[in-house]
Amino acid sequence: MSNIITLCSPDRSDFNSHRVLYRDGIELEKGVIISQDFLERNEELLKKYFQIFSAYPDIYLDIIKPEASNFNLFPFQRIFLRACMRYRSIYITAARAASKTFLSILAKYLQCCFVPGHRGFIVAPNKNQAAKISKQKITEIWRIWPLLEHEIEKANFGKDYVDLFFKNGSTFSIVGALDSDRGLRNHSGLIDEARDQDGDMISEVVLPQLNVSRRMVNGEVNPYEKINQQTIFATSAGTKSSYAYERLIDVFEKSIIDPDNNFCIGLDYRIPVMHNLIDGNYVRELKMSPSYNENTFAAEYMGVWLGGSDESWFNFDKISRYRKIKNPEWVAKFRGQPSVFYLISVDVGRLNDQTVACIFRVNINNNNNKFYSTLVNIVVLGRQAETKTFARQAIELKELIARYNPREVVIDCNGLGIGLADEMIKTHQDSQGNELPSYGFFNNDDFKKIQPRDSIQILYSLKANGPLNSKIHGNAYTRLNSGLVRFLITEQEARSALLATKIGQKMGFEKRIKRLMPHELTTKLFDEMANLRLKRTGLDITLEQINSRFPKDKYSAFAYGLWRIKELEEDNYKKVKKRGDGKRRLVFFTGGN
Repeated sequence: MSNIITLCSPDRSDFNSHRVLYRDGIELEKGVIISQDFLERNEELLKKYFQIFSAYPDIYLDIIKPEASNFNLFPFQRIFLRACMRYRSIYITAARAASKTFLSILAKYLQCCFVPGHRGFIVAPNKNQAAKISKQKITEIWRIWPLLEHEIEKANFGKDYVDLFFKNGSTFSIVGALDSDRGLRNHSGLIDEARDQDGDMISEVVLPQLNVSRRMVNGEVNPYEKINQQTIFATSAGTKSSYAYERLIDVFEKSIIDPDNNFCIGLDYRIPVMHNLIDGNYVRELKMSPSYNENTFAAEYMGVWLGGSDESWFNFDKISRYRKIKNPEWVAKFRGQPSVFYLISVDVGRLNDQTVACIFRVNINNNNNKFYSTLVNIVVLGRQAETKTFARQAIELKELIARYNPREVVIDCNGLGIGLADEMIKTHQDSQGNELPSYGFFNNDDFKKIQPRDSIQILYSLKANGPLNSKIHGNAYTRLNSGLVRFLITEQEARSALLATKIGQKMGFEKRIKRLMPHELTTKLFDEMANLRLKRTGLDITLEQINSRFPKDKYSAFAYGLWRIKELEEDNYKKVKKRGDGKRRLVFFTGGN
């Protein structure tokens, strides 16, 4: 903070007619000359103030603002500024006009003032935008707190760059999520409007710039300096399939596990309206306008992260209406209905991907011969590293078969799936020492040659190539939009319903998590579907991930199950049509005059 320790020489031009000394518009007490002797005598006092300002930067701003200024920081702004000085990872989701970018740049500016030799940066979706925003906000900062401009040795503003050089050796600059910015080294960064950023470039180009920590004069890293390798994410809400949402969940989870280093904050339009940062009438008019998109309002002003993207092939809002089932099923519940059966479909993973089993209860409507399916549970096999072996996954799948007594089990036998298939035809023992039988394939000639003759043949081998994958995607789309599939309600609804019961209130933490897990996994399935967009490849339907880091194993298992249900429906229809229903249909024609 050079304004505190810079020599204040009593230039006679600074005296007014009352012989009062001013510097930068601030009255100085008589005899205040900052010399080496003054600094040595007041070293402990200065350290105390430096520590206070580093933890409470808003107090420092209150002290240095001009006496005639009527600018005051609001409570949420003070909280955020303090967080920026105390935490390593910060994430703010805020409505439009909540001043999140201004606050973030102000925080980076103060960090450069307080920490000598600190290198901070800002990255926006493009460098031109970042430069324009930064120049506007920095100019506003200088207007509100003129003394902060005196911390600058040199300022360069250009079309696609901003470089601030501070008197204490700190720098603040614009970087881009571009290959040309690989290899730069900085100590902290602000990722502005994270929802519009390219996640791969942020991970591969921007974040690696923080590999090197700032060192003190003695060459050592200050272990108490929380802004070393700090990242601040500031954004409006977007879609759940985006990189920004992925980082939000990461910071949010870490704020629970490691609250000393991570901070997460969110606010909707009511906060800026409360402080007159935005006109409440304008927002209400937008909300009521029939021409304004409801999803846009939810994201821009309510801070709500949406499940679907404009690029999504599946209509997220439409399929969400089919989330009506309150309770998952842990065992088969036939309820004496001969027209009900269960089906399990599996997408196989080994190291980075998960092996996911979708459990369907299928109800046959005898009036129209349609197969209505309900996704009653989703189970991830081999959740821990030591249980990811195919032998262990096979044991868990066999335990599911024992619980649900399915008509068929669909296994993706392409690639890794062949490893799980090899294990399924063997016998195993569960953790209690009980023997789990061998299961065989009824549609795979290769396995029929090697599987035991007494194996229970309920396994269906699916080998999806390009044309078949196209049909699988098309079938999933059709059955979803035709209302032939039902899902579990959201985890929020399920939690509220559970806690409204005495059983739920008495339920332990682990049991409650287990009870709500199928609802949460169903939400993840919806997020995966929302992350898929149509890729133009001729007449075939090819889906690609909008966010390449977002998995699609739950969708694959789900789509495989729907495809087999469709095949069974067609087989059943052919049988009914072939044998007839025993009723005579008489058709009469009337003659014309």
